[in-house]
Amino acid sequence: MTRNDLILIGVLLIISLIPLIPSPQSLVPNHAVIKIDGVIIRKLDLSIDETFTLETSGGKNIVEIKSGAVSVVEADCPDKICLRRGAIKNVGETIACVPHKLLIEIAGD
Repeated sequence: MTRNDLILIGVLLIISLIPLIPSPQSLVPNHAVIKIDGVIIRKLDLSIDETFTLETSGGKNIVEIKSGAVSVVEADCPDKICLRRGAIKNVGETIACVPHKLLIEIAGD
């Protein structure tokens, strides 16, 4: 191994670690957007803990914001997939309740 081989290995190692550096967007406080039937009905600040009920023509969901994450804690839909999704807090994550046409999405500022 020559000196140039070691330099090349070092550069490749540094380049391979770049994806592990947090992006500036991940450091910004996030908010959640709630849509019913594709229409934004509410934006949520994830730094404020609260629980509220959303009623749609299809039924109701109880949404909880706790410790910077949002989750559906109760729903009267038949499949309850929105409950099994659990809490979300990272940009791009979503919770969907198809029977109620409800979508909760985490968006960066």
